[in-house]
Amino acid sequence: MDPRDQVAIHEAMEQQTITITKAGVKATLNARASILAAANPIGGRYDRSKSLKQNIDMTAPIMSRFDLFFILVDDCSEVTDYAIARRIIDLHTKLEE
Repeated sequence: MDPRDQVAIHEAMEQQTITITKAGVKATLNARASILAAANPIGGRYDRSKSLKQNIDMTAPIMSRFDLFFILVDDCSEVTDYAIARRIIDLHTKLEE
């Protein structure tokens, strides 16, 4: 995650405000909302031998703001991937008929 993005999201999650500066005018807006985020692992593959923090390269202060983490791992299998793709194509083909 880009350091500038981490700073911006940290303010929103910690202080529940967003500060915007445009044309010399500085405004602070309320930001009371739930945040659902997704992250891809470094290198595109989740390394089970590393921690979550090492896999997504997110700082500890940002990670501490989230209540839950769900890790979804796609085990590479050409046979399974082909079967899923075939099923999706078949479903869409039948809808068009």
